[in-house]
Amino acid sequence: MLAATNDAFVGIAGTSTPFLAKEISVVVYDAGREANTELCIDVPALPCAEGRNQNLRVTEGAEGFIHIHNGIHGVGDLNAANMDWRNPVVKVRIKRIK
Repeated sequence: MLAATNDAFVGIAGTSTPFLAKEISVVVYDAGREANTELCIDVPALPCAEGRNQNLRVTEGAEGFIHIHNGIHGVGDLNAANMDWRNPVVKVRIKRIK
């Protein structure tokens, strides 16, 4: 799960690993199981984990399906200028060793 979110994650699926080296850029997905309130009581990671998090699951208003995450918009306690990202967020390098 991506820190400072309640249900954002990265994952790789449906890619083949040929015998040559491969580099994959990975985007962030929203699990769609919780509303993106951006409130510290709902975010189980820093900067909210230090006593402010109550690990609440706000399902009302959740999208209900997995999709590309829209990022942090600053509508709650999270500062978009410091916490937002642009996809892709992870670069994975696969290299054959033998």
